[in-house]
Amino acid sequence: MSKTLTTKKKNLTKKVDAAQVEAAEKRFEIQFDDRKMVKTLMDHLNKGYGWKTSNAAAIVTLYDQLKKQNKELLTSDSTDTIISLRGHELNALYQALLNVEGTGIEAARKFIIMLTHVGETVSKAMTELADMNTKIQEMHKELAELETQIQEAPEVEVETEAHETSK
Repeated sequence: MSKTLTTKKKNLTKKVDAAQVEAAEKRFEIQFDDRKMVKTLMDHLNKGYGWKTSNAAAIVTLYDQLKKQNKELLTSDSTDTIISLRGHELNALYQALLNVEGTGIEAARKFIIMLTHVGETVSKAMTELADMNTKIQEMHKELAELETQIQEAPEVEVETEAHETSK
């Protein structure tokens, strides 16, 4: 029984590892109405977002990714304005859009327009990311249950070729 459980655990561990790599490498596409909105978002992050030590690295990474891809968009012939973000960058963007303080009516108007343009695609991407994470969490829970079963399984005595009993 323990051998069967150990095999299940080994197979599930491989599955979890693959799912984690997929989640880490997955890129989520955020659709903007135009390139000007990417610049507006970058301006918001640079001038209107109050970072903390807990999120500074994520915001810098997000900003650098936006800057790099915006530059690529400016030199491309594509009419679509799509920014591709990894999960941690997407989460940083989501948090930056949720936690905003500002002053002035025009700044608020500019922010609301930007939020209206990207909010739906960010929300859909966050839902997809959350689903991936939920599946990974469920697999980790199953792994923990298998580990408990393995620990609780009675040791089986195996008869060796020399007819000795070993554990």
